[in-house]
Amino acid sequence: MRVLRNLRRRPALLITLIVALSATLLGTAAPAAAAPVPAELQFSRFSPVNPAKYQSVRWADNGRSYFVAGRWQCQLGPQPGSVACKGRPATAPPNTRGVAITNDLQGPLWVPPGTTYRFGSEAGFRAPVLKVGQRIQVADAVCAVPRAGVVSCATNNRAFILSRAWHKFYYPKGDRRHSANPAPKYLPARLR
Repeated sequence: MRVLRNLRRRPALLITLIVALSATLLGTAAPAAAAPVPAELQFSRFSPVNPAKYQSVRWADNGRSYFVAGRWQCQLGPQPGSVACKGRPATAPPNTRGVAITNDLQGPLWVPPGTTYRFGSEAGFRAPVLKVGQRIQVADAVCAVPRAGVVSCATNNRAFILSRAWHKFYYPKGDRRHSANPAPKYLPARLR
């Protein structure tokens, strides 16, 4: 009650309190809407394929599934949440062999030369072509070909989009186990 009596006698204090309370309420307003999911990652828009056609049953391939999409050679597995594509967009570091997400725990990470990471079948499995407008899902990893020259892949928490000219990586907020995205000026306006 004493505070209320003081506020009545001191209008400046009342105004200051109202301004501070208003600023606090505005600061706790509902957060801005999240950025919309890019069309390349809206996998339900793409036609599913039979994943069995893309899986190598050869021992050396350890249950991996493979596909080719234009210049990209991709694989899903063998562990859940693992997906990788061989190829290098213009925004990748020099000599990059490809990009990988491992066990949905790290990545997307660029795969540099001189590593033991392997792309493609060890047993000579010929990867089928995944056509524009199609998607493949193996366990909790999914890839699609949204348009010619573009491939997109995702796990539960991570994703990437690759094109000849640029790349875009997605990962959990605060994560440190991923490679960097290019400067926004190199991306299409809708992905900046």
